[in-house]
Amino acid sequence: MARIAGINIPMNKHAWVGLTHIYGVGRARALTACTAAGVNPATKVKDLTEAEVNAIRSQIAKFASRATCAAKCR
Repeated sequence: MARIAGINIPMNKHAWVGLTHIYGVGRARALTACTAAGVNPATKVKDLTEAEVNAIRSQIAKFASRATCAAKCR
């Protein structure tokens, strides 16, 4: 099972759908993360390589750091 941002991503879902299980990640952000990581959003999570999971993980981390910064700057 892929674990991204502390959340277990369901194995039998498409990558972009699985990413929406992460708090703060909706459809648009999930699709953006997949394309920025160079991963086909329609790929099933169970078929992702470790390199692809790490690329998605780094993209999701960028969103989290932006959200943290925005919350602190208020």
